[in-house]
Amino acid sequence: MIDLEHIRRYSDLPLAVESELGQCTMPVREILSLAPGSVIKLSNPDGSRVAVYVGGSKFGAGEMMKIGAVTAVRMTEFAGKPVQE
Repeated sequence: MIDLEHIRRYSDLPLAVESELGQCTMPVREILSLAPGSVIKLSNPDGSRVAVYVGGSKFGAGEMMKIGAVTAVRMTEFAGKPVQE
């Protein structure tokens, strides 16, 4: 069993946080023409539900949103449990 002391011991360990923001299908000719500054339109609009992974394992879920010019994910669920607001 993991206790609070175990968690504190590793609390500063950096882990990769990832979320798949969307997908698309493109013809090979379009992929080959991509260059710096190209824009790829993804399938998930703002408000879409996305999975969130930490260290390669599913950690929870969130909702895509925009904060100014930044795309972000608002966490709505951790390990299958809804976020308490």
